[in-house]
Amino acid sequence: MKRMWWVAAVVLVGLALGGLWPPHDIDRVALTNRHAAPSLVHPLGTDHLGRDVLSRLLLGGWRTLLVLAYVCAVMLGLGVPVGLIAALAGPTGEAALMRLTDFCLIVPPLVLALAVSALCGLSPVTAGLALGLGSWGHYAVFVQSLAKSVLAEPYVLAAHALGLTPAQIAIRHVAPNVLPLVIVYLASDVGRHIVQYAALAFLGLGAETSRPDWGAMLFEYRGFMFEHATLLLWPGLAIVVTVLTLHVAIEPHWGQHQRRGPTAG
Repeated sequence: MKRMWWVAAVVLVGLALGGLWPPHDIDRVALTNRHAAPSLVHPLGTDHLGRDVLSRLLLGGWRTLLVLAYVCAVMLGLGVPVGLIAALAGPTGEAALMRLTDFCLIVPPLVLALAVSALCGLSPVTAGLALGLGSWGHYAVFVQSLAKSVLAEPYVLAAHALGLTPAQIAIRHVAPNVLPLVIVYLASDVGRHIVQYAALAFLGLGAETSRPDWGAMLFEYRGFMFEHATLLLWPGLAIVVTVLTLHVAIEPHWGQHQRRGPTAG
């Protein structure tokens, strides 16, 4: 398990550093060096315009990590508090918050992201916020269900009898039992957002054409599917490897957390 955490850390740090300081200028066109084979100078070769494929791949990975950061911040920042408050608020407050959550669940995240990208342009910020706003409802429902189950435990009922406030119960008893399971759910869900962002970039609605994304690279290189198939292989492989690495490294680690009893203090 520790090895998988190291693999995940290496992948994430490599994408971040490579995106910030790519080996070559991502926009440098060299038609005399187009479709060059992999070499020490260009480890993954060059594309149809002579641009370094590895540099563009790394920058696309950096932009994907930014999207995931915004998505996770929105989903957890809205979903977890709303779910906890709904579980603790009583019948009226719970019903009102869950109706708000139901409204969020009506609109598919990808449809919302497509609309926002068409209006505001595709960037890691707009895509991340749109995908997060379209998905936080799932986490609110999940957290509300888990919290209701924890609140029915005998030690939580005893905490009520001892006079603890709802906020104290949420912090000391509910959150420690709910958050590990939420992280497991997030680990299994994060790949969906990587694929959704790649789909947005592939469609290219409002995209910054000078900024390489893995989906945009798949769209741009699709015309070379038969002559130079490796151009499509690298961004596709990057998506698969990133999704699997995050899933395998995070989920088993947090999945070993079992529901705990009352916390000390």
